[in-house]
Amino acid sequence: MDSSSRSLLATLAAVFAAALLAGCATGMGKDECAAADWRTIGYEDGLRGLPADRIGAHRVACAKHQVTPDLATYMEGRERGLVEYCQPRSGYRVGLNGGSYANVCPATAEAGFINGFRWGRQIHDARADLRGTQSRLRSAREGLVHADNAIAGATAELLLPNVPKDRRIFLAQELVRLGQERITLAARIDELSVRAQELAVNVQQLERQSPYTL
Repeated sequence: MDSSSRSLLATLAAVFAAALLAGCATGMGKDECAAADWRTIGYEDGLRGLPADRIGAHRVACAKHQVTPDLATYMEGRERGLVEYCQPRSGYRVGLNGGSYANVCPATAEAGFINGFRWGRQIHDARADLRGTQSRLRSAREGLVHADNAIAGATAELLLPNVPKDRRIFLAQELVRLGQERITLAARIDELSVRAQELAVNVQQLERQSPYTL
């Protein structure tokens, strides 16, 4: 790659980083920036597991009000927040809620945090799979009710006197179609019912086996 290409890539990267940073500005107002307790703000950001460059978002927000964050004080507070965040039970909670990990924990605490996070995420994903299956099962059951109602309506109309021939042909074809649809939905319901039961058992087993509780 020549020097001009490298320069262009560097410029694009800088523009992208600036846009990303501006997009995640914290929205602190003038009074909040002026009266900011940067140690507490850092502590809260650490407690939420936010990366160190979060201070950049605060800097962008407060620059509009001519206020510069106290980096040293902020980082001191953030480190205290991370001590609480980087616990196995905290990792479990983050994973259980479907959160993400920004690689912020020190090496001495990371293994325990990640272990908790993986347990929580496994249960979160199993629950999400169960909810999705249950949702599809409800839809299939609603579809079956709709098909049954349509079959009843078409059958009742077909039994009426003086129904035109072309209408009778249509109703007969519709009954065939609805009958096939009903068979498909009934099989789908059976399949999803079994799957939902299996997933429910899996969720219960994971919850029992988890070394963490909330």
